[in-house]
This record gives sequence, structure tokens and C-alpha cells, in this order.
Amino acid sequence: MKVLVLGATGYIGGAVVERLAEQGHEVAVLVRPAADGSRRVPGVADERHGDLADVAGLAAAITPDIDAIVVAAQLGGDKEADLAAIGVLAASGRKVVFTSGVWVLGATADGHEGSPADPIPLVAYRHEIEQLVIDGGGSVIRPGVVHGRGGGIPAVMRAQAAERGAGVYVTDGGEPHTWTFVHVDDLAELVVAVLERGGARVYHGISEEAVPVAEVAEAAARSAGVKPQAEPWPLAEAAQVLGAGFAEALALGQRISATRTRAELGWNPSRPGVVADLTEGSYV
Repeated sequence: MKVLVLGATGYIGGAVVERLAEQGHEVAVLVRPAADGSRRVPGVADERHGDLADVAGLAAAITPDIDAIVVAAQLGGDKEADLAAIGVLAASGRKVVFTSGVWVLGATADGHEGSPADPIPLVAYRHEIEQLVIDGGGSVIRPGVVHGRGGGIPAVMRAQAAERGAGVYVTDGGEPHTWTFVHVDDLAELVVAVLERGGARVYHGISEEAVPVAEVAEAAARSAGVKPQAEPWPLAEAAQVLGAGFAEALALGQRISATRTRAELGWNPSRPGVVADLTEGSYV
């Protein structure tokens, strides 16, 4: 099938484009034009110009040759504008796969694909976007914290460790919490599986259900070559550096499964976990 990918120049979108091509799908991308007129996505001949902020341009990019749409782009942050953009995609008659995230579930110790939304402020209306996609016959994927290829939040933690001389994890004062994780290449495989075989429902992109964040912070310190220990970083202090919304997200404790997703799609993530990736893999 021919798949239009939004967010193809990003961390997740780039991996998805590669996997789609590997699986024999034809790829078109919607990107902002490069200042020098060059192509922005190597290996993709069909580049269309636009983004989620331009509803008219978005609609024009969905030409009759497009069979499906993958949304790996960041939402703009304006609720009405984002709902309008996703509404155009949901009403297009194409299958839409939207990459959301587990922060829409809020703090949870037993999250799963059927858990009710309880979003933190950073993703306050994300569940409305998800429902819009599902009502239009599309699929939603909620990844855990994404790692791999030296990027994502673990790269931020490694940089903080290098700057501060030890690993740090954001906390609101409680006990060290846990996060869910997925490798970006395992996630890309899931996106393609959902595109090919998924239904109008939520899927979870999670390979590790509950990794203690203190262990991740210590691994980030080892990766950065500094004191191999994890120290708490008070939420109020972290918010001054990272912004209140992002800091609050990093202080969020979660344990979330992907049992239904694995069973339904036969998805078996195989890449290294986040601690091994930080200390022996792509972050070294």
C-alpha cells in the first residue's frame, strides 16, 4: 500500500519510514520544505509540503493514491487546531494510525489497553484526539518511553548526568517510581503491524512494563562516564530547567502492559532494554 507519513523527519517517524520501505510499502511524506530546496527525507521520492497546522494543505496532500496515513508528528499544542487537523485525517476514508503515548493514562500501577484515560496536563486533550481517530476507523498506538538510536528521553537523562556529574531522576518527593519503555525499532515494527492488521482500537507499544527510574538514571550516568549513581531531582527544581509540563511527566510513575497488543498482532519486541542500551548500546 502507499502510506503517507506525517513526522517523517522525527525520531519515531524516521524509523517508521525505514520499516515501511523494508516491508515493501510505498512511502510518501508530508514535511515542511527545506530552506535550500533539497529533499528532507533521504530515499523517499514523494515529498509533499505541509504540516498539521495547515488543514487545507493537509487535506490536499491526501491524494487518491494514498491508501493509509501514519501520524508520527508532534501535535501543535492548540486543542482546536489539533482536533481540526486530526479530524481531516479521520474523515479521509483512509486507515489512520496515530502514535499517542502512555502519559494519557496518568499515574497507574496496572495500566492496560482498556484503562480509562487520566491524562497529565502536558497531554490534556490527547484522549480526545485518540477517540477521534478510533471513531473514524483508525488505530491508536501508545508507546512507552521510547529509546534507541541514541535518542529520546534517555538521551536527555544522559546529558543531564554529564552536566551534573551523576544520574538524576525527577521526583515529587515520593519513592522512586517506574516507567514503561520501548525501543524505537520495535515500535516501528508495531506501527507497520497495526497498519497492516490492526483494528479501530488502542494498542500499546511497550516492551518493558516497569523499569525503576533510578536504575535508568544510574545507567545514564555510566553511559556519560560520571559517578555511577542516581540522585533525586526535586520536581520544582527540574521544572525550572525542563519546563513544568515535561518535568511533571518525568515524575510520573507507571506500570503498563501490552498483553492484548502482543496477542492480537503477534508483536514480539526483541531489541535490548533501556538499561542495556544506555550502558552497552546506542548511547555509548
